[in-house]
Amino acid sequence: EAKQRDLDCSNLLGAMAPFFGVEAGKRCGFLGTPAWTVLADQLQLAEDDRKDVFFTPNPGVLYPAVFDLAERVLAAAKAARPFEQTRQEGWRDSLTGEAEWLTTDRAHLSVPAGKCRSRKDEKFDEREHVETLWTKVADDAPLLAKKGEHLGALSALKRLWPTLFAEEVAAALGKPDVGRFVVSTHTMALAHQIEQWLERGALTAPGLDDAATQLGGHPEPDALPRRLVRRHGRAQPEALDDARRLPALLDAADELDDERKAERVRQTVRDTLASAVEEPARKRFKLETYYALLMMDGDRMGAILSGDAKAKCQIPYRDSFHPQVRAGFDERAKQQTRLADYGKQPRAVSPGRHLAISAALNDFSQHVVRHVVEIEHPGRVIYAGGDDVLAMLPVADLLACMQRLRHAYSGTLPEDEVKDWGDLRRDRDELHCKNGFAFLDGRLMRMMGKHATASAGAVVAHHQAPLSAVLRELRAAERRAKSEGRRNAFSITVIKRSGGALYLTARWGEPLALLNDLIKYLRDEDTSRRAVYHSIEWLADLPQPAGDGAMLESLLAYQLARQTKDRGQKELAPQLARRLTALALEQPHAQPKAWLRNFLTVAEFLAREIRTESTQSAIAPDAARAAA
Repeated sequence: EAKQRDLDCSNLLGAMAPFFGVEAGKRCGFLGTPAWTVLADQLQLAEDDRKDVFFTPNPGVLYPAVFDLAERVLAAAKAARPFEQTRQEGWRDSLTGEAEWLTTDRAHLSVPAGKCRSRKDEKFDEREHVETLWTKVADDAPLLAKKGEHLGALSALKRLWPTLFAEEVAAALGKPDVGRFVVSTHTMALAHQIEQWLERGALTAPGLDDAATQLGGHPEPDALPRRLVRRHGRAQPEALDDARRLPALLDAADELDDERKAERVRQTVRDTLASAVEEPARKRFKLETYYALLMMDGDRMGAILSGDAKAKCQIPYRDSFHPQVRAGFDERAKQQTRLADYGKQPRAVSPGRHLAISAALNDFSQHVVRHVVEIEHPGRVIYAGGDDVLAMLPVADLLACMQRLRHAYSGTLPEDEVKDWGDLRRDRDELHCKNGFAFLDGRLMRMMGKHATASAGAVVAHHQAPLSAVLRELRAAERRAKSEGRRNAFSITVIKRSGGALYLTARWGEPLALLNDLIKYLRDEDTSRRAVYHSIEWLADLPQPAGDGAMLESLLAYQLARQTKDRGQKELAPQLARRLTALALEQPHAQPKAWLRNFLTVAEFLAREIRTESTQSAIAPDAARAAA
């Protein structure tokens, strides 16, 4: 028990020395701060009373030093990578190209995929072709492998896992009919149009059953977003069954060799979803083929956890005291200069601090993220843990969901800040955030606080684009948000099916509000999106904007007003031009024109008719601007 008040830090200092670059035994890290000096010397509060010391340190006080040491040791171990590279031979995985594909005969690894055929194939020739494990799988279980695919261990596990999991669930529940659940990019692309169709009567075009017959039977229905099932499962069970079949019919049509049959199936699905559109627009109705992936990550989490003073993630010791304790402390500090200096030192990390951060991140990822993505929007959470989020969404819901998650992370929704908690608590099923807290389903949860920020990357891609390539672009977009956007920002990449890509990186707040306002402007039925094309064409001949950007503003106002017939829209044009010019002028030197070109083209892409505004996911521009 005596050792609890007589700390020997020599071993700890010896372990810390190599990681701080100091001589053994020399104070460093937390043990070298003025705060520890005051505690270690057991500062006396009164010169005439040696028993009246400020604080006698116990082992718990050393938590910051042990934590800092552990962080550095783990970082060093991660950088060392003391393991050998795995040797891969022969032809690679069809999906990733990173590892050899699984086989029961290693000789098959040297056979090109083009010469791997099933014995059931009419073109199979014993002299030229080889039957492999994967040609058999493609014949007997097409859900696990398509023709020509040869998968490695990781890809095979990912492909097989939904089936294995469904079997486990079926055995646990005693139900033999538990189906596989697979998040389909095609289904997600169509989710917004399917939701509009369900909400507007769910009229089925004639020939939907015949379309399935042409395919040789009903294909396995796809899993729909959770929001659609919750909203329409009880009231429209038959319509929901049809909704599950629509993406599956399109996928099956893509596999047909007869293009005429395939086009008839596509037309039937198109006519079904077009029934939710007003007559003038029904003739030009197109099926949405793009979906969105969203990745969000908290900013400076390492600094927040380690209490980095440079990042201003701490408050002084004095400010952390209870008001009554603070008053007594101030009286003593008037007589003790070292005590006053101690009060000004940034508060070191503690178990309580880390528990609070851990609880906030856990509630955000496990409760708030799922509610925002899957209940408020027709998306699907792929991963949510701590401050990391990966989700799949329809393109029409991307911006709204992205902004909502950013506000929820800090626990500050602009529309809730002016309301009283008593009023907010009445809506138990709705998410409310205020003063760094979130209220949902009767639970009050701590979020990360208004000073904590997050950055997001998003990619809009065609549903047939290789997922590995889309994920690479997604990670790059998140890195741009943190580097080019200087954190607390978002970055959007649009990968066009026709080739090329669009990039937009900006800060939260006014840029996102303006992007939504411009999209709304271009979506108006009396407005032509040629306003964007003409503006971009003229931008090429303009010099870089300088001063107040009057020339650029005049150009934008003219083109926006010229391409609309609505008087109200014409009155909005100068205001939009002014805001676009102001944001362009904020960009670094030599970049305003390029940034504005990207901004306009991304807005035009998101404003196309197949992405009409979602029924409940539009961002309130005033609220977004207030958050700036």
